[in-house]
Amino acid sequence: MKILILGSKEYPMGTGDDPLKSGGIEVYTQHLVEKLRRKVEVIIITRKFKKVKSYEKNGNVEVYRVPWIRGFYLRNPTFNLAAFIKSLFLDCDIILSQGPVATVFAVIVSKLKRKKLVARPAGIAYIQPQYPAAIKKLLYFIEKLAYKGADMVVFLSEAEKNQFKIKLGYIPENHAVIPTGVEIADAKKDEIERIKKFYRLEGVVITFVGRLIAVKGLDLLINAVNGIEYKIKLLIVGDGPERLRLEKLVEKNNLQEKVVFAGWRRDISAILAASDIFVLPSYSEGLPLALLEAMAAGKACVVTDIGLPVEHRRDALVIKPGDVKELKEALIELVENRELREKLGKNAKKKASGFTWEKTAEEYHRIFKSLSGG
Repeated sequence: MKILILGSKEYPMGTGDDPLKSGGIEVYTQHLVEKLRRKVEVIIITRKFKKVKSYEKNGNVEVYRVPWIRGFYLRNPTFNLAAFIKSLFLDCDIILSQGPVATVFAVIVSKLKRKKLVARPAGIAYIQPQYPAAIKKLLYFIEKLAYKGADMVVFLSEAEKNQFKIKLGYIPENHAVIPTGVEIADAKKDEIERIKKFYRLEGVVITFVGRLIAVKGLDLLINAVNGIEYKIKLLIVGDGPERLRLEKLVEKNNLQEKVVFAGWRRDISAILAASDIFVLPSYSEGLPLALLEAMAAGKACVVTDIGLPVEHRRDALVIKPGDVKELKEALIELVENRELREKLGKNAKKKASGFTWEKTAEEYHRIFKSLSGG
């Protein structure tokens, strides 16, 4: 069985030279393919970067890289248009699309080639604050229609499914809930010490991992840290279009000694091991891999009440989205209360143990077999 994957802007991770770094879809694809390739043949269409081949094959994974135009508003539509054209000339049995733009083109391909389509929304795009009003309206129109053309729509959680219904007004008739998997390697002691020394991590370390985009609510996190009198360090791991604005916000509040921008990094397990608290102040999420990794690492988490798989005061502290005061209070409580940090981290690790990429890949494989007639 051949599965064609559309929508991932970079594969494998770390091969791109786009200053606007890849995000959740690309990380998700990387992990999923590593497990799926044991069961099916995989074809991925992604972006062409300098010093990377336009085509390569590794075992039963084929990668085609297509041209695209740089820029925040151009890179996604131009890449997906080029991927659409390329996909017309490739043979496959099932199409897997991720995100609204890729799904629009995937619907057309599935009709033309008479192939079944599995689509994954990967969150709701039109509500994300980084887009201007005109783009939001266009994304709403696309999201409203695109997933109706899929043979199966996959949500990461019941919460994401419910949000889809609230924001778009319907639930696709054929849908499934397949949670994200998580794998995190044990960090070596010397790696942890190296990170602590390099970033001068002292006191209680508060960490965020993810793309630096407006929907993540990082300005709220920086404002919440401002005024906390305890010895803390906020480590922001990731990159994105919001970085410059956030760095200026840090300078404006004279927080250079408290806030560190680490950029995009591969050694997340060591960074989490060097941390005490993980924070995800987002306005909207599906089921973020960064959160599951932090939970698997046994970290006390502070998250917003957006339907994530956590219980308040059992395995995380859950606060209202956009509430700086409540976020600051939650951080101070965890900084002060080591016993609470340990309790939340222990329960979070236990819950995260139920999320594996093997289970995720097996569920996708079951759907692929069902759609292809067994």
